[in-house]
Amino acid sequence: MIVHKNQIIFREDYLKTEEGRMSQTENPRWQSLKKDIEKNGIINPLICTKDGDKYRLCIGMRRFIAGCILGINEYKIEVVSNEEKNTLLYATSKYKTKHKDGTELAL
Repeated sequence: MIVHKNQIIFREDYLKTEEGRMSQTENPRWQSLKKDIEKNGIINPLICTKDGDKYRLCIGMRRFIAGCILGINEYKIEVVSNEEKNTLLYATSKYKTKHKDGTELAL
């Protein structure tokens, strides 16, 4: 599903502030991610749960922030239940995703 960035909300209150979002951009891994998105776009969907008429971002916060800074307004998302979210959080911490050419994605 494709949604506008205004339909996506953060799970952490601090990230709702400009200071909170910008603090993420100081990380060297984030800089690598931003360069990857500039070159390849956002490859994996953001993982969200449904929250009223919006979608609460669970996985993909740094991709979302980088995309907003790069001017991306629409995002591919996958909506999961809260039970699935817990499993996905574990999986993303354990496994890495790769580009089609075999190089590792900056997560």
